[in-house]
Amino acid sequence: MFAKIAAIVVGIGILACGVLVQRQQRYELARDISRAHWRMLEQERTLWSLRAEIARRTRPEEIRTAVERLDRRWRAIPYRMEESPLPTAGAIDDQSPRVDIGG
Repeated sequence: MFAKIAAIVVGIGILACGVLVQRQQRYELARDISRAHWRMLEQERTLWSLRAEIARRTRPEEIRTAVERLDRRWRAIPYRMEESPLPTAGAIDDQSPRVDIGG
């Protein structure tokens, strides 16, 4: 009888240790996820500040002079904000890229 009770107590102790290990692993995983999320937010903040710095330091005149110094052909970006992004009705540009969907 004593052996059975001892086996049950040992079994419950092993189960309790297993539950504690699982709980500790869950806490560590939550901490790792939290740290990864924090690092991601910090990198995103850094990225946005760098983008803002680039936008602040980059002026169209400076870009034009840099491109001219490279002695390359430069074309404007199509469909800019101040231009109409949609072509007018009936006006189809044969030079525009076409995308085939399917088949």
